[in-house]
Amino acid sequence: TVSLAAMGAHVSGADYIKVGLYGTKNYDEAVEVMKNVSKTVKDVSPDTIVVAAGYADAHRVGAVDPMEIPKVARDANCDLAMLDTAVKDGHTLFDYLDIDKLTKFVEEAHSYNLKTALAGSVKKDQLKPLHDIGCDVVGIRGAACIGGDRNTGKIHHTAVNELKKLCDSF
Repeated sequence: TVSLAAMGAHVSGADYIKVGLYGTKNYDEAVEVMKNVSKTVKDVSPDTIVVAAGYADAHRVGAVDPMEIPKVARDANCDLAMLDTAVKDGHTLFDYLDIDKLTKFVEEAHSYNLKTALAGSVKKDQLKPLHDIGCDVVGIRGAACIGGDRNTGKIHHTAVNELKKLCDSF
């Protein structure tokens, strides 16, 4: 089912296929899901980016350990290892993983020639530390919204412009 959904996204024009590993309880289950997705997508489009996305708060939803995601991505022939938060209740990525753990995640993924993405209610003041550890992509939906809240705000050009200026200063 996940592979079919991924193919549907590809056929619809997606360049990135991100699979959240919400229902996978361990490394083996996560690799099985991601191997099938990767094979399905890459057999027809080798250049499409496949993203294995785990959760910093995996313990809250019974998902695979977040520190296993780089190995999952490597062993499933993915292109990018990602962490996000599963429960959207205002807790941030940093509430679950400190900068040392995030550094380890990024370094391990990079050692496998994978790109990295980190998200999860990332705030403006958390962008520089994520940049400094070499993260390739940072998810910042809430920070791009008026008022900094993805639930009540709307993405707005002034918030995006402010984020761009901040990132350009690094």
